[in-house]
Order: sequence, then C-alpha cells, then structure tokens
Amino acid sequence: MDGRLFHFDDEAQTGEVESDGKRYPFDFAQWRGRGLPSAGTPVRFELRDGQAIQVFNRPEAQRRASSTRGVDGKTRRKRLSHWALAAFVVSVVGLSAGRYAPVVEVVAIVLAWLGLRHVHRQPQRFNGYWLSGTAIAIAVGVTLWSQL
Repeated sequence: MDGRLFHFDDEAQTGEVESDGKRYPFDFAQWRGRGLPSAGTPVRFELRDGQAIQVFNRPEAQRRASSTRGVDGKTRRKRLSHWALAAFVVSVVGLSAGRYAPVVEVVAIVLAWLGLRHVHRQPQRFNGYWLSGTAIAIAVGVTLWSQL
C-alpha cells in the first residue's frame, strides 16, 4: 500500500503510517527506508494484523539534473547560447534597418537556426530555445511588416 508517514517518535521508536484516512502503527524494526523516518515522507508498506510492516520510502521518478559539474568538481550552470543571443540582437536591429530589413532578418533567422542547433546538440550546457524562437518570430514579423 501507499501512504504517508503521519508521525514518528524517536524516543519510543514507533510511528504511524496514514493511508486512505486510516492510520497503521509500526515500529522502527519495520523501517526499511533511506535515512530516519520523518513525518510527511511518502512511503510504501504492507499490512499484517492491522500493523504496517516493511515500511520504506515510496520510489520516485529520477529527476533531471539542473546543473553539471566540471572536471574540477565545481558546479557549472547552463549558459545562454551565444548564437541565440546574436540572433535576438540582430532581429531587433532589423527593426531600424529600413529597406535592408529583409536582409538583416535573414541573417537573424540563420543565427537563430544555429542557436537552436547549438542548444539541441548540448542541452546539458546551453539553453536558449525560447530566445531563438523569439528571434525567428521578430524576424518574420519585421520582414512581413517591411514589405507593406
């Protein structure tokens, strides 16, 4: 069964598991989880004679890493793709390019494509999908607007 650890008394080495609105007592000898039991921990357990036995932490899906570590062991954060940033800047500059706007925006679209490729090839190191997409949207909008 699945439930939550309702409480655990460290001194008495006993606790209660709550599942479906019912509480089932257990003692520390039945704890099979990681670390010490604490209130609110999602658990999985079996029932025998109204007692919770074989109580352990509920398995969790593996979470994606939000950062990576370099060779020196220091945490490295994701960086913004320089291609995506260049695409955004060029697409905004295209707003004031006058009759050369379509040419400038084609350059912005190429840079945005390079930014998307950069992020796609190394997603653990770079982000910038949203910035490349915004650059493409601006480039298309400015090109269409300059043709009016």
